[in-house]
Amino acid sequence: MGYCGQGIRWTSEKIAALKDLCIQGKSAPEVSEILTERFKQEVSISAVEQTKFRYKLTRHMITKEAETENLEVKIYEDEYISNGNKMVGCDCHSPYFDEIYINRFLAIADKFKISEAVMIGDTLDMDFAKHYYDDETKALDEEIIKSDPLMNALKYFNKVIFLKGNHETRIGRQTDGRVQAHHIFNLFGPELWKEKFKYINRDRVKMGRNWLFVHPRSYSQISGSVAVRLAEKFHRHTINAHGHFIALRYDRSGKYMGIDLGGLFSKEKIKYINETTTTHPFWNPGFGMIYDDHFYHFHEGTDWSYWLK
Repeated sequence: MGYCGQGIRWTSEKIAALKDLCIQGKSAPEVSEILTERFKQEVSISAVEQTKFRYKLTRHMITKEAETENLEVKIYEDEYISNGNKMVGCDCHSPYFDEIYINRFLAIADKFKISEAVMIGDTLDMDFAKHYYDDETKALDEEIIKSDPLMNALKYFNKVIFLKGNHETRIGRQTDGRVQAHHIFNLFGPELWKEKFKYINRDRVKMGRNWLFVHPRSYSQISGSVAVRLAEKFHRHTINAHGHFIALRYDRSGKYMGIDLGGLFSKEKIKYINETTTTHPFWNPGFGMIYDDHFYHFHEGTDWSYWLK
């Protein structure tokens, strides 16, 4: 302990704080501001620099000041959306969506006065950009026209968040990244994306402290298994898309839910599950609602006469 720099008494507590900020790569002006606020005593920039030199705190440490524009590395941070009541859907695979389930989705939203929705990927099938073509492959203009009813239905909400699913990546693969899913979404009207809609170019987003919405790359034929493993990994209730299953299980701690949401697709409209026989489980339509931070699941076992009365 001692004095160094404009009469400031550097106690062990202040030196420890200074060292911690140096380890974080804070610049001298940032350190000055933080220490002044924390200790309610002016700590000038020159005092910080003199003390760093005296105690040899930064002889070998990297500071963010050392970064240049050309060498700067991108830092990835989690995406968050606002807390609140939400309708949650996924896997419409438009234009192969299920009109009845879309209408039920809207009817539940209307009954509970929910004005925001989250669509967890594969909203559009991107059939025109798949790896192979056949006599039923839809051209881009046909897919957009036949998807108009879905996008018009979603205008019911004041705000809709769209996440990236594996089908949204099809167009990027076909064009070496020169065309992206958001370019296709804009074909439904750029004004929608200014007023109501937002596309997040990631496969997951968090809400508050409790919820994770995700369209993962992982897949399992055992319903609920991917959702539960993600819940254990992220320590959040996890609403999972992509698998097209219905499940609600708790992780081993009994604290976090792993939810397979189902999907807003129409099974009867998907060629490869009707013309190809595999051991994969049958798909399950479904969607969810978060209301007062509780989850409600709607699927083929739902008593619609009760929920829609």
